[in-house]
This record gives sequence, C-alpha cells and structure tokens, in this order.
Amino acid sequence: MRKRIIIVIAALLVLTTLAFAGCSLFTNTANNLANSGGSTSSGSSSNGTTSDTTSNTTNNTTTYNNVTKAELEAALTKYREIAETLSTRVSDLEEAVRQSISVSKANIGAYAVNYVDSVMSISCLESAYNLGCQGTGFIITADGYVITNNHVIYYEETVYDTENIHRGVFGYSYGTKKVTGVYSSITGFFDTTSQYYNEGNGFTLEFVYRDPAYDLALCKIVEAVPVGTSWKSIPFYDGDVVRGDELLVLGNAQGFGLSATSGLVSATGKTFTDYPKLTFIQTDAAINGGNSGGPAINIYGGLIGVVNSKFVSTNIENMGFAIERNKLKEFLTAAETNKEITVSYTTVSAPTVTTAA
Repeated sequence: MRKRIIIVIAALLVLTTLAFAGCSLFTNTANNLANSGGSTSSGSSSNGTTSDTTSNTTNNTTTYNNVTKAELEAALTKYREIAETLSTRVSDLEEAVRQSISVSKANIGAYAVNYVDSVMSISCLESAYNLGCQGTGFIITADGYVITNNHVIYYEETVYDTENIHRGVFGYSYGTKKVTGVYSSITGFFDTTSQYYNEGNGFTLEFVYRDPAYDLALCKIVEAVPVGTSWKSIPFYDGDVVRGDELLVLGNAQGFGLSATSGLVSATGKTFTDYPKLTFIQTDAAINGGNSGGPAINIYGGLIGVVNSKFVSTNIENMGFAIERNKLKEFLTAAETNKEITVSYTTVSAPTVTTAA
C-alpha cells in the first residue's frame, strides 16, 4: 500500500512538471509569433502606467513584450494619414497634368493667329531667265533670320545655250544647258492680318547660306522692323517629339497665302536615300505645293520641324514629311561656322506641373 502511494505521488510530480513546462513553452512561442513583425520598441504597463520598454534577443529572434493597444492604434492612425496624403497628392498631380495637356491641345489652333507675324509667303524671280518660285519661310530670330527649304530658293533649269549655235540642214539651232543657282530676287510677304503687312509689297530676303544635303536655306530680312523693336520669331521646342503628338502646319499652300492644317506625328526618325543626312517627322497633316519651308508646331507653340515634302500616289494617303528640328540645328551650326554669323533663336519647353504641399 505504501509503495502504491509513493508511485502515485511520483506520477503526480512528473505530470505537474510537464504541465508547467508546456505552459511556458506555449507562452514563449505565442509571444515570439505575435511580436515577430518588426517593431523596435515595446512598453509594459502596470495599473495604467507605461514603463520603459525592453527587448531580449536570443538566437537572432527579438521578443517584444506588452505593447499597449493605444500605442498600436496611434501608429496605425499615423500610417493611414500618410497613405491618404500620398494618394491625394498623386491624384492632384495626375489631374493637373490632364488639365494642362487638355488646355494646350484645345489651343493648338490659336498658333495660326499667334504666328501670323512669323510666317512668310516666299516668291522668287530670276531676271535673266524669268524663273519663279513659290514657298514658305518663317522667322527664327528677333533680328530677322528666316528659314526655308533649299529647293524653294534654289533653281535648276534647262535653258537654251546661246553660245553654242549649230548649223543644220534646216538652218541654225541652239543647244541646251543646265543652269543652277539661287534666285536673284527673294521676297517675303506677310498675311493681311499681320502687323507687318506692307500694302501688298513684300520684304526683301537676302540669301545667307544653303545646304542641298539638308535641303535648308537661311535668309535674312533686309528692311528694318516696321513695327516694334524686333521681328516676331517662332521658338524651338526643346523636348521630345513622339508618335501621336499633335502638330500644326503653317504655310503658303498653293500660293494662296497663309493657311493652317493640323494632324498627328505619325512617326519620327524617317530617312530617305536622297537625303542621307536628314531624318524626318512623318505627319498626316495636309501638305500642298507652296507649304515647303513652313513650320511644323506642337501643342506648346514650339517648332518641331520644317515642312519639306509629301508622297503622292493613288495608293498613298496623308504621308507628309518635315525635317526634324535637331537637323535644322545642325544646319544652323554649319551656317554660323562657315559664314561667321550668330543665329540667336529662343526655345520653349513643356510646362512644369506642380501641386501645393
């Protein structure tokens, strides 16, 4: 009987020991799991009073004890406020960008009026051969430098060769020869709505520099500015031009004076074997004879190209081309170097959108 009592007491002691060990193990495991999220501080409280926080590290696992519910709620509220503030700022920025682009796109047609003092209809006359030209030019500097295509002011014609007379069975005959050069008289006309309109009389353009490889020519207005202190120029756009951008084409279409057409940038960086140095913007804006040398302008009022040519065929629709602005800059650099001149043009950028802090 005594032996049985001793065995029962021993069994109870073992069970009691195991019970305490299990509770301790469960408690530590629960604490570790509950506090393994990443807080670096904790607090303990007694009778509502918060004491200094402590942390214990064992086997690279940090255990935090007794973080109060109020502290957790305060931290959560702070994070929610930060998230809501960031979300509001992003939404404000997106809306400001949308409004800016919308306003700019709505006003692209207004540049047809704004730049009526910057675009000229060009006509040429060569007194020796009575040859003429029809095209467009535009002012790029306040002192009157004008850009157009080389093929507008440069002629190449076959004429009679009066120095080589041949006697044939039916009498004398003349040979022919190819004559090339720049027209001796280049005149620029402003639209009747321009402040520079000169009662139907144009302004004389002095030829400065040309490059057939770029198909560009630089001229300068000879006369003094009739109104104000400077000529009104079109600024160069200094941002990126991408497919899908809207553009406006201004020019002397078919010799009828200044007109405007609009379209999209269909593609950029187009090349042709006839002009290996050039890259072109492709556009679906209407381009007609006489538009050559005119400006292509984007929604920010900046020059992005010089209208140059178009494809014509029964199988082709709306494929026009403008020399890209960076190629125009290369041409101007060459003109300054070779002619020892300074061409000071201005630039324009896309507006910077900011929101209140």
